[in-house]
Amino acid sequence: MLDFSRPIAVLFMGVMGYVPEIAEVRGIINRFVMAVPSGSYLAMWDGTSTSEIARVMERKQTEMGFPYALRSVEELASCFDGLDLAPPGLVPITAWRPEDLPRGETIDQIDSYGAVARKP
Repeated sequence: MLDFSRPIAVLFMGVMGYVPEIAEVRGIINRFVMAVPSGSYLAMWDGTSTSEIARVMERKQTEMGFPYALRSVEELASCFDGLDLAPPGLVPITAWRPEDLPRGETIDQIDSYGAVARKP
């Protein structure tokens, strides 16, 4: 059971691309954020249109009958308006905690950005 007298984490992990319009995405997120108390967190990542490969995959997904809208980084950033971003901010998801990789290993950037933000 959720205790709305205490901070709650709201998670949207790679699902908002199924909502076609960014305005509707912002509305959904806003309704959830408004419902939780101060000190709660929003964590979200989603696919971005940051490369030609991603845009080709978006077209293929649509052809298969399951459209997935890729967003610009700016559009994803607008989903965090009014919240306090936690470091490192809105970044490629492979940039989160890269210091935890085994020594000498790297992860290539992928076309998904994410962030964690606190409701003031």
